[in-house]
Amino acid sequence: MNGKHSHLQLSLYLIAAAVLLVGLLSAGLIYRAAAERESAALSYQMVGGSVYAVDPGDSKAYRRDVELYGGTSGRLIADFNRWLSSLWHGKRLAYVLAILSAGIAYICFSVARGQEPEQP
Repeated sequence: MNGKHSHLQLSLYLIAAAVLLVGLLSAGLIYRAAAERESAALSYQMVGGSVYAVDPGDSKAYRRDVELYGGTSGRLIADFNRWLSSLWHGKRLAYVLAILSAGIAYICFSVARGQEPEQP
């Protein structure tokens, strides 16, 4: 290439840079402002003289009930659903946002690089 870029190439480069900049800045702000996960404990368990909060989804009774009603696949689906919903809160949201913005910017840069330059 002789340094001439098409209008579409320049637009894609600017879009990619903007997505990357805004995404990473937003992820940094979310990461900084995110509080540590507060426990939604409904019960507590005492082990060796120490008290631990038990998340409702981690209790043996809940897991047994889910497996009783839905089988092993029901338990696996419930675990996957809890993991997926955990991605949209706190510091994990910052990681997801940073990865998505980097991926979208990479795609835009790749498409822009593959465009033909304008012919005079």
